[in-house]
Amino acid sequence: MQITRRKFVAQSTAAGAGMVIGFRLSPPFVLAQESDKAKKKAPPNPFDAYIHIKPDGKISLVVAKSEMGQGIKTGLAMILAEEAEVDFSSVSVEQAETRPDIYAHMGTGGSGSTMENFMPLRRAGATVRECMIMAAAAQWNVPKKECEARKGSVVHQKSSRHASYGELVQAASKLPLPDPEKVELKDEADFSLIGHATPRVDIPAKVNGSAQFGIDVRVPDMLFAVVARCPTFGGKATRFDAARAKAVAGVRDVFEIPALARDVLSAGGVVVVADSTWSAIKGREALEVAWDHGAAVSESSDAMHEALREAARKPGKRVRNDGDVDAAISHGVKKVEAVYELPLLAHATMEPMNITVHARGTDAEVWAPTQSPDWVQGTVAQVLGLKPEKVVVHTTLMGGGFGRRYMADFPAEAAQIAKMVSKPVQLVWSREDDMTHDFYRPASCHRMLGAVDANGRPLAWSHTLTSTSIRGY
Repeated sequence: MQITRRKFVAQSTAAGAGMVIGFRLSPPFVLAQESDKAKKKAPPNPFDAYIHIKPDGKISLVVAKSEMGQGIKTGLAMILAEEAEVDFSSVSVEQAETRPDIYAHMGTGGSGSTMENFMPLRRAGATVRECMIMAAAAQWNVPKKECEARKGSVVHQKSSRHASYGELVQAASKLPLPDPEKVELKDEADFSLIGHATPRVDIPAKVNGSAQFGIDVRVPDMLFAVVARCPTFGGKATRFDAARAKAVAGVRDVFEIPALARDVLSAGGVVVVADSTWSAIKGREALEVAWDHGAAVSESSDAMHEALREAARKPGKRVRNDGDVDAAISHGVKKVEAVYELPLLAHATMEPMNITVHARGTDAEVWAPTQSPDWVQGTVAQVLGLKPEKVVVHTTLMGGGFGRRYMADFPAEAAQIAKMVSKPVQLVWSREDDMTHDFYRPASCHRMLGAVDANGRPLAWSHTLTSTSIRGY
């Protein structure tokens, strides 16, 4: 699908008067200008982020990155404000719509939001600054080099003239954009924001309770659900009696959902839907369920670690091999061997896992604390039998992610439940649910061998790693 910046402005939250600059937060860095006179055929969308400079001087940075406590709504705004030469308070970071046709990649993970976007954002901010200087110089008919940007305004000292970015934005929108690769960046010694203490913009809302996390979502006629899952992976219910669960005050319904595998993941189980999370949990406690624990019932931590240790004693695939390690170790004066083990580790997000889905038959709406809103959109669409564009996903704040909220199991479960319920439903995982059904950090065993010479200098180092699969199901 071809997307121009005009279409983005018309369809997104960044729509409105002013100037919009589209750019990429990943190479190649490309900028393009929105022009009211542009009538040419739209090229494929080259952008994955947008800057909207408004007539009041405020600047919005629209990015497909999720805020999960790492502080990007502050950090990314600091980078842009620094190079654009505007007050930090005038810049806001907005969550992009879940539109894979506009944003090629919407995932947030790998601790890369600031590191990967640092230079692209600096160039984008410098482009904003340069555009405003160019507009002022043209308006005053003075050399550009005599103009200087200061705190959201351009000044011409010789004539004592000055104009705010808001006053210049319309004129700037009609000028050709400078080459972002050649635009002059500020000297790091002149930074007033980057590298300096700056209060996080989300602290007040988190302190006074107005910040909306996924678990805070409330919509009209909403119900709440929990799932009784088999204690072992791959297991399933053989029978259940819902009578006692349905007798709990507030419980609306009890039904089973099947396990889903591979692309759309769900452990399956018995669902309890109620007027509140508390009622749903109490209803689940009253359930009588018989489980077929499956093949995994024989697995144990001890057996897993012994298998990893045994594998670490054998030759494996060599991913790096510099020199003859075996020969060097055999000639060492002193040899050292150590084995390090790491267990499976739950991510243990501070905010319990949750998601709210309203399936309306022909479309759906989702409120998700997620690191991958496009994956949520595709998963919910697949479960409900809809086209992805028929699923609107609102990305909320997250009380921690750590990769756990990159997965699609909780959206799949919620979609299965919403398909059976005619109202919006919020699925909540208890702490115990997540500890027993997380996508864990893999368990691993590291066998280390080393040797030193007579002077104590290292001769060789051998590192054999065995691990459970990070992608295995």
